[in-house]
Amino acid sequence: MTEDERKELLADEWLIVRDSGEIPEITFHATLHYLTKENDGPKLTLSEEELDELKDAATQRYHEIILRDMSIENFHKSLYRGLKRSAYNWHRCTVFMERQSIKKNNFQKIAANTLLIFLEQGMTLAGKELPEKFINCTVLELIELAGELGVAKELLPSEIEQFCL
Repeated sequence: MTEDERKELLADEWLIVRDSGEIPEITFHATLHYLTKENDGPKLTLSEEELDELKDAATQRYHEIILRDMSIENFHKSLYRGLKRSAYNWHRCTVFMERQSIKKNNFQKIAANTLLIFLEQGMTLAGKELPEKFINCTVLELIELAGELGVAKELLPSEIEQFCL
């Protein structure tokens, strides 16, 4: 295999991981298996840099789906899963990053800000363009997610409980 063929193969696999479904870690491991061990795969030995690029693709996908479900613009779209799913994916992402020794970046702050904007916008639209209970988790689950993102309970709107399940 030429260097150009290797780069093209790895670029294709990066895209597969980056555009994967709801659990990017599964696609990441399937890609690793295909590239390194599968009988009909290329049986490559990946460099640390190549491995890091695939890890980054999975992390980027996690970040995308976490934010997707904190977006009022997505609320009425079929891809929207809500804050409960954001919480699941946040947990999956942090566990994946720990297992893969991936350094944390500023995403936690981005997600925290996105959550606060979502809550503010949702409260404005609740009972109008959104259901009154537009938050698909309990207030305790919301407080837990907020805390994991670095948002103190005191920063959440005082009346947020009425909008939760």
